[in-house]
Amino acid sequence: LARIFFPDNRNHQRAFVALWLEIKYADRQFLASTTDLASRYDLSVRTLEIVRAKLKKLGLIKRISHFNPTHGYRSGWVFSPRFRSALSAMSTALASASHVTDLPLDQEKDKASLQFI
Repeated sequence: LARIFFPDNRNHQRAFVALWLEIKYADRQFLASTTDLASRYDLSVRTLEIVRAKLKKLGLIKRISHFNPTHGYRSGWVFSPRFRSALSAMSTALASASHVTDLPLDQEKDKASLQFI
């Protein structure tokens, strides 16, 4: 995943793996803070912030507010179930879109879709 999300930047890849592993092995997969990760993994704070922001935009991780009772009213970071469900939906959509039908109407619709791109 690090190579997919950050193909040309090894520092971003390292920051991604660091964040991933910290959340994965944190107690109940809840990372309270990312402030010490930069010094622990020899990363710049700015690189860590960039990677964290991109992962949040992609929906891979999400921020937990201190108003959330699920995690004991503590703020932090967790994996988001949204990304997993989006990948599953994309896989299903790809499977159905690549299925060939013998109906001429479906073929016309597929050819007409080129006009909208």
